[in-house]
Amino acid sequence: MALIPDHETAVDFLNYEAIAHTVTGLLKESRDHAITVGIHGDWGAGKSSILKMVEKSVAGDAQIACLWFSGWTFQGFDDAKTVLIEATVKELCRQRPGVNKVKELGTSLLKRIDWLKVMKRGAGLAFTLSTGIPSPDQLGMLASGIQSLRDGAESLSQSDIENGLDQVSALLQPDTNAYVTEQMYHFRKDFTDLLEEAKIDQLIILIDDLDRCLPETAIDTLEAIRLFLFVPHTAFVIGADEAMIEYAVRQHFPELPIGSGPLPYSRNYLEKLVQVPFRIPALGIQETKTYVTLLLVESLVGANHDGFKTLLKTAKGNMNEPWTGVGLQQADLEAVDAERKQELIATFMLAQQIGPILAEGTRGNPRQIKRFLNSILIRQAIAEARGFGDNINRVILAKLMLAERFQPDFYEHLSGKAMIAENGAPEVITALEEKIASDNTTASASESETDNDQSTQTKVDDSLANWLDRAWLVRWLLIDPQLKGSDLRPYVFVARDKRVLMDNPEHNSLEGLITKLCGSEMAVRTAEPAVKDLSNLNAQTVFAALRDRVLRQGDFNSQPPGFEGMCIVAKHHQQFQLEIMGMLSSVEPSSLGIWVTKGWNEILSEQNAKVQLQTLISGWASQNENPLLKTTARHAIQTFSSEAN
Repeated sequence: MALIPDHETAVDFLNYEAIAHTVTGLLKESRDHAITVGIHGDWGAGKSSILKMVEKSVAGDAQIACLWFSGWTFQGFDDAKTVLIEATVKELCRQRPGVNKVKELGTSLLKRIDWLKVMKRGAGLAFTLSTGIPSPDQLGMLASGIQSLRDGAESLSQSDIENGLDQVSALLQPDTNAYVTEQMYHFRKDFTDLLEEAKIDQLIILIDDLDRCLPETAIDTLEAIRLFLFVPHTAFVIGADEAMIEYAVRQHFPELPIGSGPLPYSRNYLEKLVQVPFRIPALGIQETKTYVTLLLVESLVGANHDGFKTLLKTAKGNMNEPWTGVGLQQADLEAVDAERKQELIATFMLAQQIGPILAEGTRGNPRQIKRFLNSILIRQAIAEARGFGDNINRVILAKLMLAERFQPDFYEHLSGKAMIAENGAPEVITALEEKIASDNTTASASESETDNDQSTQTKVDDSLANWLDRAWLVRWLLIDPQLKGSDLRPYVFVARDKRVLMDNPEHNSLEGLITKLCGSEMAVRTAEPAVKDLSNLNAQTVFAALRDRVLRQGDFNSQPPGFEGMCIVAKHHQQFQLEIMGMLSSVEPSSLGIWVTKGWNEILSEQNAKVQLQTLISGWASQNENPLLKTTARHAIQTFSSEAN
């Protein structure tokens, strides 16, 4: 199954077209005057997708110019305000290349923008009151303005140069602020004329990713809208998280009081700029089930599949009446593609099972749901590639991954206990689920147990108090399926981005033992008694950790650290001897050192492993890529022969 693309889309899985159509209708009604619309929602809620739908809905109207601006793309520019203005003017000229007057007005506006860059923030160029002399920064900006005049001298007329020098001189006059105001007035007038000459009934500027920007960039962009571009026939649709913009306002204007009246100043600032806000609601359980189903089916058959298009239409019809609680049915998925019926049924069952988990854990956030699904698909693929895919239940995997993401310390505790439990089912999860099932009371079936058992149960319960104080964790425990009795070891192994630290009461810690077995020959020999006493489960854990270390190094010219430790584990736990032989057989002879032919008599006791070693050594003795290995392998064969006799 392919991974799910994590980017904005014009294909509507969430019935957001209702919002997009409402916004488009509002823009159409407001063509004669300026308007600003806000699309608000958390990060990943679908703001960019709604902007894409708005863009698509107006694309066929020749009287509308629709521009896309991503504030995040221009992050790091000295003046985001002029970046937005310049990008708008250039895109307008690009969309109307055949109108000479448009080109002329565009050129004039771009010159004004150059001067705005010189002036940067108008009030900031005011003279220092104490000296009447510009600051070094101001002088630097003036020098840049003069430099730009000189660089463009070949394309400017004498009058242009004189006018430019006059404008630079104006910056050295005490009425700088008045000059800035005049420039703003002329810019707005020329911009209005540009729209008229371009025969544009409405200019729509879609502003995305504003809540990803640094506070200064976000405020500069909003100020550009307010001061320069907010003229008749313009419309702005801003996709941003309200909370992030309010934070930017507070950071940019730290001296403002907290608030006046019922709303804080930061909220007042946003509401004065955004006339019509639309807030994207979080997905509920039924909507999450539908969304997960559509994402998985699309990844299976593709967005252009006729059956998928029909399924999407059905899903939208159901979402138009969410109060009925009717979602997609298994028959709907079976009808998508008869040849893939079983896969589609499995997809439906998965969506039904993990939908409530995702709705709870991600708070109905579409992007988090996508990323979570991709993580599940990746881990399932890893498990299948490693040969234990059948031991992974996707619903249990999803539940454990929620804990891993939102309660990492609890997940580490749970996974560590799972790795040392004899059957991989940690007592802690059983105790927690039973505690929740009994409504957090200490009265349970343990009352009928022996005094000793009651004492043990009390200790377990006491250790749970901190976990059960967490409201999120209590809700997580109530999510189906219950994990009591489940072997969690396969889920821990498939999720390992780093080696899990596992406490072992008999040997201080398995991690400490693994470290010793990766050390010097003396350290390995010292650890041998502990290796001998390992249970089969712990031996498997230690061997796997050592094998991973050896394979990550990838250099077999000399004996890799950890290999001797692997051999000591295999010496006392025969089931690993064949695995070592299999690993060596996968290494090219040219990459092997002569060490690999020695010391096996002490290690190998399993007959099949001995036979495989002889086969390996015979192969090394007959190859020509590594002459030194060939010589030592031949000598090893003679040794085997003499011992056999």
